[in-house]
Amino acid sequence: MTSPVRRSILIYACAFAVVGLTPFLLLPILTTRLTPLQFGEVTSFLILTALLANLTGLSAHGFVSVRFFKTTTAQFRVLVSSSITAIVATNAAAAVIVVLLYPVLSHVLGLSLGYTMLAVLAAFFLNLNFIFLAIFQSSGQPMLYLKARVVQGMFEFVLCVGLIFLVAADSGSRIYSYVAAITASVLVGLYYCMRRGHVGGNVDRARLRDLVAFGVPMLPHIVAGTAITYMDRLVVSSLLGAESLGIYMVAMQVGMGMIALIEPLNKALAPWLFEQLSKGSPEVRRMIVKRTYQLYMVLAGIGVLVAGAAHLFFDALIGAQFAAARALIPWMVAGFVLQGMYYSVVNYMFYAERTGRLSLVTGTTAVAGSVISYTLTSAFGLQGAGASFLVNNALMFLLVWTVAAKAVPMPWRLGR
Repeated sequence: MTSPVRRSILIYACAFAVVGLTPFLLLPILTTRLTPLQFGEVTSFLILTALLANLTGLSAHGFVSVRFFKTTTAQFRVLVSSSITAIVATNAAAAVIVVLLYPVLSHVLGLSLGYTMLAVLAAFFLNLNFIFLAIFQSSGQPMLYLKARVVQGMFEFVLCVGLIFLVAADSGSRIYSYVAAITASVLVGLYYCMRRGHVGGNVDRARLRDLVAFGVPMLPHIVAGTAITYMDRLVVSSLLGAESLGIYMVAMQVGMGMIALIEPLNKALAPWLFEQLSKGSPEVRRMIVKRTYQLYMVLAGIGVLVAGAAHLFFDALIGAQFAAARALIPWMVAGFVLQGMYYSVVNYMFYAERTGRLSLVTGTTAVAGSVISYTLTSAFGLQGAGASFLVNNALMFLLVWTVAAKAVPMPWRLGR
């Protein structure tokens, strides 16, 4: 791994830490100043925003990343402008659909019409943000990527704390600060992309058709992935209510501390894995398997430490009204440990270019996971929801591992 690559990985890890740790840093403040119902309302807003962004984004950030290396500067400028126009259109359509479906959404998420429509706007800005960040990444500008993320993280934290202590300690403070932070990051991205000539061209119908041809076939995979990510939270919200969702998400955010380790590790190890596999040596492949099992031991050990620290410091950091979240944390941490293991095997599918089979596994897991989440939550409440998070991540890991073992044979049984 070359020094520039290591430097980029470090910068992207810092960028992820800035944004990824912001909700974790806000957690002690939010759980002492907001009620579980208000925290659940914030969670519902963030879920709806992410769902809408996934469905309306047309994978434009991926499209932009791929085409950056295949077009001239002038063509790329037209492509980006066309992609932004498409995002405007899809989000406008989403706004109409959301209004029509509001009675259903209100029952499932418990949001007001104002917050629901604000989620549509937030999803639009989120998609723009992804496009600009993808441009920075593809053009080899990790520092601009970091700058946009730092602006987002600072706005989100400072504005949220200011609104809570100076204006009102309610869900609106967290929601408005989130939207403002995404907007600030978009403005930074737009400024630098315009300055470098990446934005500003005319809209081209051919590029719009290319984007649709790229993004629409991805929708089944995106829908399945979204279901896997958010189904447990939607089930908790619809069956147990927004207050229970707030308690559930406190435990979830504590468990998300594992992500601060998992994401940078994946970014660093995926290129290393591809390089080692390309050597085709049986000895190298045995070494990869040994390192993978060592990684599993490290993840499990860190998971135990995170769960133990959360238990010891829970009362000092989390408000008393969220006490029920303490018992859910082990489920969450274990689930995120399994997510880390999943990342170690899913890269074999990308190396073998068997993404079709990966989509099949994702769809199967989404359907099975929905049933598991509903069944366990209905029977055991929040404990069942926590258990379903663990079971669904275990199912995803084992299914992908099984398929990956056929796509890229590896000596997983080291003794044989």
